[in-house]
Amino acid sequence: MSDVQLTRVETKTSAEIVRSQLIQLIQSGSIAVDDRLPSEAELAKSFGVSRSVIREALHSLNALGLTRSFAGKGTFVSSAEVTSRLLTGLYRPFDLNEVRQSLEVPAARLAAGRRADDDLRRMVDLLADFDATEDATLRVKVDADFHLAIAAATRNPLFPKLIGELRTVLQEQALVVAAVPGRAASASAEHRAIYEAIAAGEGEAAADAMGRHLLAVISMTEAS
Repeated sequence: MSDVQLTRVETKTSAEIVRSQLIQLIQSGSIAVDDRLPSEAELAKSFGVSRSVIREALHSLNALGLTRSFAGKGTFVSSAEVTSRLLTGLYRPFDLNEVRQSLEVPAARLAAGRRADDDLRRMVDLLADFDATEDATLRVKVDADFHLAIAAATRNPLFPKLIGELRTVLQEQALVVAAVPGRAASASAEHRAIYEAIAAGEGEAAADAMGRHLLAVISMTEAS
């Protein structure tokens, strides 16, 4: 079994698929600012999903600042660009970013000293996937997998567990950052710097590169 090459299965919920399509329609101008979206029932019929799936997708659009919902009137497009500086769940962006720095900077340092060839191959594959992915929602998933690959390279099972749980909380914040124009190219360069330091076995350089990457994210998520 150890010699068998398995293909990683990527999954995406129905609500994520609906949200992704609606974001593309809004950002392309197919649905203009101030336009009213079809009703929940109409969207459910068009997408072939339940109304609860539509409600979840619309909640995300509201959180991203793309739409606003009014009781008895419906949901209207309020912006073609992500504008929300949101609180993710019950946590402030400052709290989330502080924990990320406390976990992911030392994880990068440890990964540089403990990574195996399989870890490096996994990171290289994810770097390529990130650059090839145009959809912001899918790019967030690849981004999370890259950070989890670094956590796994520490050989401490608590790092991938804790960072994985944190990434779940960060889902909507990550979508806000991913939608910023030009962010994909910057994030790609930051990821590559982290990888190169880990591949070279340079712990402090890896920690510094991860720290710079997280600071770039912080600048976009914390209110001034």
